[in-house]
Amino acid sequence: MAYQTAKFGGASRAAAEGPSFSLRAGIAAMILALAGCGSGSGDESGQGGMPLVATLPSIQANVFSIYCVRCHTGATAPFGLSLDPEFSAGNLINVVSPRDPDPMHPTLIRVVPGDPDASFLIQKLQGTQAPELGERMPDGGPYLLTPTINVIRQWIQDGAQP
Repeated sequence: MAYQTAKFGGASRAAAEGPSFSLRAGIAAMILALAGCGSGSGDESGQGGMPLVATLPSIQANVFSIYCVRCHTGATAPFGLSLDPEFSAGNLINVVSPRDPDPMHPTLIRVVPGDPDASFLIQKLQGTQAPELGERMPDGGPYLLTPTINVIRQWIQDGAQP
């Protein structure tokens, strides 16, 4: 009888305190999961309708076509850097920037396959280029978040395949 009284007393106390621990934990987990829906930066699932992964088609759809082509488009693109889908690979990969102070011994190559740190694109996106080489991109912001830049870095590290 004592067991039943203790059990009943415990159940009464649990009912008075609210839902059981497992129910509360489940509710908390659901709230956290729902809080994450739609609150991300767009880095995990790109705004271009496909996941942002370290490939040029994904970067084109989720980054270049959204943030860059507002300026870098057509024949009037700054420094000839059109990032329209049909031109971005040919204008980036192993292309010396017209801003390079010594084109005979280039140091400002837009994308150096396998070497993101040597790639002028990464320097411009991170804002680590020399001040005389212009502003951080995208011009005037909002700037790309580190996870987005890291995907571009990974594409370059992996060989910057078109």
